[in-house]
Amino acid sequence: MIPKGAAGIDHLATRMVTGLMPKAADAYMGADIGLLAALVRLVAQDFDRAAQVLTSDIEAAAAIVRDAAPHIANEDLKRRMAEAAALRLTSLRIEALNAQADVAMRVLIDLHAAAEAAADEGAEWAVALDSQIWRFLDEYVAKRAYDSAF
Repeated sequence: MIPKGAAGIDHLATRMVTGLMPKAADAYMGADIGLLAALVRLVAQDFDRAAQVLTSDIEAAAAIVRDAAPHIANEDLKRRMAEAAALRLTSLRIEALNAQADVAMRVLIDLHAAAEAAADEGAEWAVALDSQIWRFLDEYVAKRAYDSAF
């Protein structure tokens, strides 16, 4: 058997709705089981896309910080940017990808703050970088959208 995680998790949610919900002692318990089943289905979606989402975030953030590096004067931020840009995937385990994505996102947040400050001072490169980071954030959110009736 080839395990299919998202399908298996979705099957558990279906069993909750078809097997447990009808046997609920009262309407509150039935509604609770229904809500839990819906949340389990959202977990299945995250399970299915987690590695793709995280690796694309890491790669996109690295590209942004590489492009921005020549404009940054703060040596500590520049060093952290270089470290984030040099991140290489060591594992496809979600815990490891989350750790790497966390590093990249912290650097990107600080870079964004620096870009906004420089844009306020009239730096043209900073305005373009600010827009690039906002596009990244829009895509970041879109990749995490759920296919759900909620």
